[in-house]
Amino acid sequence: MDTIFWICVKIMQVMSKMLGITYQQLNVILFVILHPAITLILYLKYLKYKRLWQEQKTRES
Repeated sequence: MDTIFWICVKIMQVMSKMLGITYQQLNVILFVILHPAITLILYLKYLKYKRLWQEQKTRES
């Protein structure tokens, strides 16, 4: 697990240099902004399709 962590750190260091930002800025963008936003979007989509699925089931009954 330690090896995977350091590989990910190295990837983020390379990405931050490519983007011209610091490692810390990239870390905030990825894990404070993007990850929660994607998680929230997927959760809302799940709720939407769950509701649609339940509506469809009640129509078939």
